[in-house]
Amino acid sequence: MTLSPTNPLGAKGIGESGAIGSSPAVVNAVIDALAARGVTHLDMPVTPQRVWRALHGTGVA
Repeated sequence: MTLSPTNPLGAKGIGESGAIGSSPAVVNAVIDALAARGVTHLDMPVTPQRVWRALHGTGVA
């Protein structure tokens, strides 16, 4: 382990770890919300246009 020289505790930040799972969680939530309309897959990023296309069956979601 290498301590950080920039603070008295030698601690390093790991703030990115909380962001790793949030994007897939949001995509899954949108798919769950649209499942009753037959949507089973959306590619990231989930844009309003992709949701619209998925709901109306026009083009690739």
